[in-house]
Amino acid sequence: MTKPITTKLRNCLVSLFRGISQVTLQRNALSGFLFILGVTVNSIAMAIGVAIGVITSTACANILNYPVKQIEDGLFGYNGALIGVVIFLLYAPSLMTVLLIVGGSALTVLIMRFMLLNFVLPPYTAPYILVIWAIWILAPALDLAPTAAIVNENTSTWGIFEGIGQIIFQNNAITGICFLIGIFISNKSHAFWSIIGGMLATSLAMFLALSPTLILAVVVNSNRTLS
Repeated sequence: MTKPITTKLRNCLVSLFRGISQVTLQRNALSGFLFILGVTVNSIAMAIGVAIGVITSTACANILNYPVKQIEDGLFGYNGALIGVVIFLLYAPSLMTVLLIVGGSALTVLIMRFMLLNFVLPPYTAPYILVIWAIWILAPALDLAPTAAIVNENTSTWGIFEGIGQIIFQNNAITGICFLIGIFISNKSHAFWSIIGGMLATSLAMFLALSPTLILAVVVNSNRTLS
């Protein structure tokens, strides 16, 4: 029996938001919604990039008739989401960068499927890394205009939240709080260890007298490892 349009739309949205939530290894549509909300708070352009990437990659997986369970779990969406946010982080929005997001996101789907079938270890963000390296190498030939990155030099306990925001390359404490709430909704233990990781990394960076710019930029490393 054919599913109602509303059910298909709901399933589609759930797959998309789960794809975004999988950036932090979560399988929760509400978490994904909070993640893209957090990105929007910091950068509308990068939020659009996330949307283009996750929609493209999820659609490609459906067109190629890849396993429905994997699509619904968001396994083909998160690498596309990362492609979208990083392209607009590095380069100014243009027709070329949009095409790179679409093409790059589609390519991550093929790489992900290949790795799922042929590798023992989980692919995680390997497809995104391989594609973004290729785009970065090609960027000079494509004459892509860079974006102007602005980093707040003020440090405080907010640095922990800004570090969590950097999981999806966002330098914004409110964004980090949105991400943390999203992780908490999906997995309280992951949220707890994200905070611990952020506190330890920030404390060590301040002990080593690193600059505020570095503190806010590299706290993410501990958050990524623990989540």
